Amino acid sequence: MNVLLKCVVRYVVSFELDFKGWRERNTVNTVPYTSSIPQLPRDTHPLGNFNSKKITVVGMGQVGLGCIASILNQDICGTLAMIDIAPAAKKLEGEAKDFQQGGGFHQTATILASSSYDVSEKSDLVIITAGVPQKPGESRLSLVERNAKIMGAIMPEVLRYSPKATIMIVSNPCDIMTALACKLAGPDFPQGKIFGTGTILDSSRLQCLIAQSMDLDPRNVHGYIIGEHGDSSVPVWSSVRIGALPLLAPGQPVDDTLKAIHKAVIDSAYDVINLKGYTNWAIGMSVAYLAKAVLNDNRTISPVSTCVRGLYGIEEDVFLAVPCSIGSQGVQRVAILPLTPEEEATLQKSAKGLWEVQKPIWEQLDSQN
Repeated sequence: MNVLLKCVVRYVVSFELDFKGWRERNTVNTVPYTSSIPQLPRDTHPLGNFNSKKITVVGMGQVGLGCIASILNQDICGTLAMIDIAPAAKKLEGEAKDFQQGGGFHQTATILASSSYDVSEKSDLVIITAGVPQKPGESRLSLVERNAKIMGAIMPEVLRYSPKATIMIVSNPCDIMTALACKLAGPDFPQGKIFGTGTILDSSRLQCLIAQSMDLDPRNVHGYIIGEHGDSSVPVWSSVRIGALPLLAPGQPVDDTLKAIHKAVIDSAYDVINLKGYTNWAIGMSVAYLAKAVLNDNRTISPVSTCVRGLYGIEEDVFLAVPCSIGSQGVQRVAILPLTPEEEATLQKSAKGLWEVQKPIWEQLDSQN
């Protein structure tokens, strides 16, 4: 029996070593938000399953409420704190009571609500959705100046009450807001522990459109949209799989049908905003999916927004969505996705466009420090 056990142990250890080598070849360490900060190795945390954790959602607009509903319906945490600005206190109280009264239909969760950040104390995960909403016909990038001021007011309060929390940014423009949140948190905050929802919803929209055209379950379509969560996003057609089968043969060009699918993905949010005034349910479900990955330390690979300086020929301190391993500490590792020359060039163009918008606010923060 002891001999058999020793053999099994050696077998498991050998696989662990092999896969560690694969990880080192195919993924990279998280990148600090600016080049003036040294890149430090991340602590290795063992996988775990945490059943009772605390989540705070900042911003109780339609997106924030969509996140709350999805998190409660999936029984993700034991305590859920809702924060909104003081003028909305009466409505916030009503929303909290409404959720509390549904407690008989989901796992018992303590629901807190306040315009003060003290209810967020010792959160394991803070989700920031607060910001000026996107208007019909308005691009996400046009929101940057207004929402940057809001982020500047939120981050000190979040860090004051939950200095060890993982932070997920949903506010638009998501990539720039994530970059600013990291810079506001400062160099002592662990790299990768703040990340944005990135293109996880864009990728879901892509999967659904392809699946509908093939009469398949969307979960059988595997592929990513990367880059900006917005108009310059990049569909990685070269890596799309239907089950285990590649969508395109090696070297096969992207045809007009696939280009039309990508355009439909870009237009999806605008379509919903034009029809109902806002988006909330799909983004709420994607946030809950990522929240579960964080609180259960799942190491789920999803395209979220993180610093990509030094990757794919990008030199600026920009945050873009790329496939990342998500766990209790946020982004654990950044996967190196093979791109065609055309895909890489498009991603670089997306990064430059994003940097032009981000640069003035980035430099303004530098001058204040």
